[in-house]
Amino acid sequence: MDSEGEDSDSSDNSNLVIRRARVKDSMAIYKLHLKSLGGVDRESSTWFEELLRLKSKKIKVLVAEVNGSIVGFTIAYRVRDKAYIDYLAVDPNLRGRGIGSKLLEIIEDLLAIDKVREVNLSVKEDNYKALQFYMKHGYLVKGVVLLLASPINIIPHSNTDGYTTSLITGSLRDIKHNVMPTTWWSSLTEYVDRQVYKKLRDVYTLLLYKGNRVKGLAEFSPKKRMIVDYIAVSYHKPAEALNILIEELKREAERRGVEEIIIQVDGSKGSIVRALLNINFKIKDLEFRLYKRLRE
Repeated sequence: MDSEGEDSDSSDNSNLVIRRARVKDSMAIYKLHLKSLGGVDRESSTWFEELLRLKSKKIKVLVAEVNGSIVGFTIAYRVRDKAYIDYLAVDPNLRGRGIGSKLLEIIEDLLAIDKVREVNLSVKEDNYKALQFYMKHGYLVKGVVLLLASPINIIPHSNTDGYTTSLITGSLRDIKHNVMPTTWWSSLTEYVDRQVYKKLRDVYTLLLYKGNRVKGLAEFSPKKRMIVDYIAVSYHKPAEALNILIEELKREAERRGVEEIIIQVDGSKGSIVRALLNINFKIKDLEFRLYKRLRE
């Protein structure tokens, strides 16, 4: 996910209130999400509502209010001593007033209380303001995630002999221990995504089997483009499992009238990246992975 920052924090924030979000805030958060992030990683209003309904100490959602109106929010997930900031957004008309800095400061303080030692997040390659904002607040670049895409009509055919598939509505990420996720944040978002996406009807999971063993799975939303939100493959012959998953995703895309498949992969996973490049996927974008060690 991408986050917005700000360049200045010198304005008076005497009317600023930071509090925990409530379920009734979901629509205001959703509208601010659309307004502030400019369409990056758009989630539905239902996604935010279901997230706020979850009762878990692993999830922290804060909102910033000025004169009773929500003007910013942040969402973070915790897994043991690591955390992931999924969103940090501020109303574009109020940036430069220190609202984002205050949200970040408080969410980090709350995570530190929970004994989190490292906070992670991601920033789009061309979002220089956000990159500058986080680096100013002590974050460092740790790696990149590549966004690869291909029109389905140029993806070559793969032989699927010996493999079978099953298509299920919702998320099945709880079986991830058998397979290797292609993105670093999967281990930090898995609990939340599994709980939220199982309640949404526009998310599907494709399971790949060889005999009785799971060799891969892909979670996707078949809209105008097939965005593969999560993909994981067997540690044994991962490129082979990936090629067959892509073949099955291609069939699903054709059946649904979708023309393009988009997949995110850690830049460090060379065999997976090469396998996708070899079947005509192209790098269209990338995100920086940032991290910060919290003081104990």
